This record gives sequence, C-alpha cells and structure tokens, in this order.
Amino acid sequence: MVSNEESVEREAQPYRSMTPEERGHVLAAACRAAARLLAVRDDREQVLAYEDPLPVSSQRALERLRATATRRRNGAP
Repeated sequence: MVSNEESVEREAQPYRSMTPEERGHVLAAACRAAARLLAVRDDREQVLAYEDPLPVSSQRALERLRATATRRRNGAP
C-alpha cells in the first residue's frame, strides 16, 4: 500500500516533463470527455449550474480584503 502523497506523486509524474502544448492537448481531451459525459446526463443543466460553496476560511479572507480595500479607498493606510 502506498501513501496518498506517493499516489499523487506517481499520478503527477508524467505531466512534469510535458511541454505546455502537450499539457494543452491533455486538457482539451479532458474537456471533450466532460462534454460527452454531460451530453448524456438528464441533469445536465443542474450539473452545469452547480457552484462549490466557498470555504469559511476563504469567505473570511475575502471579507478582510474587502475591508482593507474600503479603508484604503477612504484614505486610511
């Protein structure tokens, strides 16, 4: 049995030596496969409309950034 880290390392290894063009071909193939899968799903629109909720940590970070931007717009450091 291999660790999660080793499993991810093995899976990612072939992509490390690919050129950007080669990675682009892999990405295009994955997009085509996703489009084919969506085409046969009865719930296609629901799947496409789904948005992952932001983690609470990200929501808090955005609140801090917005507060900082507001302060700076109002002349505070």
